[in-house]
Amino acid sequence: MEKKGEILNQLALISDLIENLNADIKSNTIVFEVSKVEFERILEIIEKKYNRKSQKVKNSFTLSIGKIDVVFNTSNA
Repeated sequence: MEKKGEILNQLALISDLIENLNADIKSNTIVFEVSKVEFERILEIIEKKYNRKSQKVKNSFTLSIGKIDVVFNTSNA
């Protein structure tokens, strides 16, 4: 299946769905394990969107969308 859409819009939709789940959720965290190339691509998109340069991001960063924390991890392996 072709991947379409801008990642921040997709994450906003996912976050909205999770916030409105009909369940008693204790942790509102989503964790994505991605390749180093994908990690850098997503980080660059977020930095451009918010006009910020991240400080010493190595293998992980968190983006909060509403009440949801979205964590992107990568490893050097």
